[in-house]
Formats: sequence, C-alpha cells, structure tokens
Amino acid sequence: MSIIITPIMYLIIFGLLLLFAMAILSPFETREWWKIAPLKKGEQPPTIKKEDDDVSMYIIYLTAIGGVSADEISSRERRFLAGVGEKLETAVFIDDVFPFSVTNNPLTGDRHFSKAWNYIHDARRRGSVVGGLLSILIFMRNLLQVGVSGDPRYGPIYNVGVAKELIRSLLQHGYPPNSGKPIVVMGWSGGGQIAIGVVRYLSEGLHAPVSVMSIGGVMAADPSIAYVDKLYHLQGERDHFPKLGEILYPGRWAFLKNTEWSKAKKNGRYITVVPGPMRHTGKEDYFDRHTVLPNGQTYLERTVEAVADLLKMDD
Repeated sequence: MSIIITPIMYLIIFGLLLLFAMAILSPFETREWWKIAPLKKGEQPPTIKKEDDDVSMYIIYLTAIGGVSADEISSRERRFLAGVGEKLETAVFIDDVFPFSVTNNPLTGDRHFSKAWNYIHDARRRGSVVGGLLSILIFMRNLLQVGVSGDPRYGPIYNVGVAKELIRSLLQHGYPPNSGKPIVVMGWSGGGQIAIGVVRYLSEGLHAPVSVMSIGGVMAADPSIAYVDKLYHLQGERDHFPKLGEILYPGRWAFLKNTEWSKAKKNGRYITVVPGPMRHTGKEDYFDRHTVLPNGQTYLERTVEAVADLLKMDD
C-alpha cells in the first residue's frame, strides 16, 4: 500500500506547490504591462473602420477559462454565436480578444511557457488522457487571472488593459466613439467577471452605454457594476458555480444593502433568467445541442433564444 501512497503524496505536494507558484505569478503579467501601459514607441493607434449605419449594437464575446486564445474558441461556442447572430441580424459580433491576458496575448502566443501550453492544448485536442489531465493547468492559470480581475489591488490595472484591447477591436470593427451606440460584453463562466470589470473603462473611454450578458458567470462585486447599463445573468438550475461569487465576495452578500451590487438589483439593472436545467459546462450545459427540453428545444437553442430575447430589450 505504501508503494502506491508515496507517489500519490508526491503528486499532491507537487500539485500544491505548482498551484502556489501559479498564484504568486498570476499578477506578474499585469504588473509588467502597467510599467509600459502607454503606446510603445512606433506602435500605431487602431485603425477606425467606417461604421455601418444599420448596426444596432456591438456584442463582444469573452470565452471561459478553458480557452487558450480568442482564435480557438470551441465549435460549441461558435454555434452559439452563430445562432444569436441569426436572431440579431443588425448586431456586430466581436470575438478576437483573449480575456485572460492583459495584452490580448494567447497562451500559445509569444510568451515564456508557450511551448508547454501548445503541448497541452494539442494533447487536449487529440483527446489523450494526458491532455485531459494537463488541461487542468489551463483552467487553473485562467481562473487565477479571473481572480486578478476581481482583486481590489490589481483588478483595476488588469481590467484597464483588457478594456484597451476591447476598445481597439471595437474601433477596428467600426464602432463610432461618442455615438451612444450600445455595447454588450458577453462572458461565459470566468469571462463574466472580466466582462463586468471592463465596463467602466469602455463606458468612459467611448462614452457609451455598456451592458453585460453573463452566461453562468462567476462574478465579483466589482466597482464597475456602478457603470453597467444592464446586467443580464443566465444561470441554469444545475449550475452552482456562479454561487461562488455570492459567497466569496462580501459586496454580493444579500444582507448588505448599500453595495453597488445591491443597488443594481434594487433599481432593476440586474436581471436573472433561469433558462432551464443546464449545468455549468460539459454535457447538458448551455451549449449542448443534443439534450432536449420537454418543449423540443435543445439546450443550445434555448440558450440562444434566452440571450437573443434579453438583448432585443436593448436593441
């Protein structure tokens, strides 16, 4: 028995040490970016594309903590976005910003451990057991960045950086500053927290009304909630992960009545919808196109319908 237990103990200890090291290093990219936050020498401002007058709103999609880059979001998410796009034909969809990097640098991009992230991502795509186990490192690394976004010390810096990349992308997609054209930041899981975190800087930078569309979002009591035009939150009956935000962040505790979160709920800016018996991720989650509800809709179709109906309220 000890022959088995000893390697397991070593693995547990190694895992805890690795997690500790990742936690210590998680704000590092944010601190380094802040040192050189102004435009670098020779860096050009974003090209502003002429806006299409028929555009009703701009929707930015932020992926969940399993992502490695904005270019490689899952086919399930692509189907979801395509479905919402069919129902909101006059909206512009933007999905080219990786929310777990303050500089929009993918894990597989130009960074110190890119070879390791590429190896894990490739193994995961092949469906190997090793890839499945090692992909936990991707989840943990990105989850820690969500924690940085919600941290009162580093969060404002992190969220400014992501907002800068989002503004760059919005301008490239034709968003007209100072026009008052609605912007919606849509985030799944940990992307929901970052969606809230950037609202203040998008709103002030572009002088625009900014709403958040959370899909199972795990969200902190971020100060940016004061700048949210509307916060729509989808939470499946069997999705318990969003409750972590309610427990971990005092600003979300129900008995505290004077927080920005409580004010948003009181004045109707926070709207919760239960679309069905969805789980947080995996089989029977929001993007499941095989499991069917009693009315004949798949879980994916129901999520698309719920999101589109809510955003039409802002249209």
